[in-house]
Amino acid sequence: MNPYPYPAADRIVRLTVSSKATSRNGVALNGPQLRQLQQLHSVEGVLAMDYDPMNLTGHDLPENVNAISLISNGFHDLGVPPIVGRELLPTDSPDGQEPQPVVVLSYKFWQKHFFGDRAVLGQTLQLDHKNYVIVGVAAPRFTWYSADVFLPLKLMQAPSRRYIIDILLKPGVTRDATNAELQPLLEHFAQTTPKQFPEHFKVQVEGLNDWVVKNIGGTLYLLFGAVGLLLAIGCGNVSILLLARGAARQHELAVRAAIGANRRRIVRQLLTESLLLAVIGAGLGVALAYGILAGIQMVLPKYAFAPEVVIRINLPVLLFSIGAALGTGISLRPVARAAALTAAVEPDDAVGHSARGWKRAWTQNA
Repeated sequence: MNPYPYPAADRIVRLTVSSKATSRNGVALNGPQLRQLQQLHSVEGVLAMDYDPMNLTGHDLPENVNAISLISNGFHDLGVPPIVGRELLPTDSPDGQEPQPVVVLSYKFWQKHFFGDRAVLGQTLQLDHKNYVIVGVAAPRFTWYSADVFLPLKLMQAPSRRYIIDILLKPGVTRDATNAELQPLLEHFAQTTPKQFPEHFKVQVEGLNDWVVKNIGGTLYLLFGAVGLLLAIGCGNVSILLLARGAARQHELAVRAAIGANRRRIVRQLLTESLLLAVIGAGLGVALAYGILAGIQMVLPKYAFAPEVVIRINLPVLLFSIGAALGTGISLRPVARAAALTAAVEPDDAVGHSARGWKRAWTQNA
């Protein structure tokens, strides 16, 4: 699972508070509070945004659009440049002025409404009967908060206007240090806006993946353990079957040894057979894994994970699985038994004697 395309995803945290009376909840801040948050030593950038449900107008039927107003440094701090055009810039939302009527489209919205046309730049998009100039198209995996379109955010000074906050930490800053720095600041905010915070709260920042780990982390570890046990059982069963097959072929191997097949040739034959079996099994297993993964992605609930998540076959895991399949299939126990059997064949052995006689007769007739 590749959760996020953002280069500094491990440094992006969400601001939450918790208390004895309430569970952990996110915190929204107003414009002046956000400005103070930006001044903290541990903070490299603040990813502020606002959600505006809008309608795509100018067509026969209006269509609901998930519009995210993102702070002008948002694209830069997240580190994912657009694939067409440009990102939102500070000049799109000057302080104290109305934001410019520009919009950046999400990749899916671009594909759905403009069919991937790269000449979309400069065209207008009408939202709630207001025209916006298209200046860029976000990268395919840039789906911050499942947005369809991104608009410039206007930071208002009104205390009642609050924004969803994520924080980009400076490199090397720990979460504990960030919590310690945020605690007195948010306590100060609580004095001016007491309804915004619970009583006797504790600040705790959480990473982008923490909610997934908290909700299904135990289930994933349990599943990992079950898969490990299944792998061990499968390897054991295959080894037992190969041993049984080798034991059933003792008479055949004795005949081969008696008519002149040396130990190296018999060992090479057995290894070739086992390798062919292992390669076929590994190939079928890999194909089945890709098919099952595609099926899982089809039935997976839409918001089971963040929309940026990509679930795919991991190359190191794939190589380990192929190695396990080949190592299990190429079992050396039957080979060792065959080698011992070859060395044990004596000239007066009944089977060997008759077999050598058959070989001489066949050679003379030839």
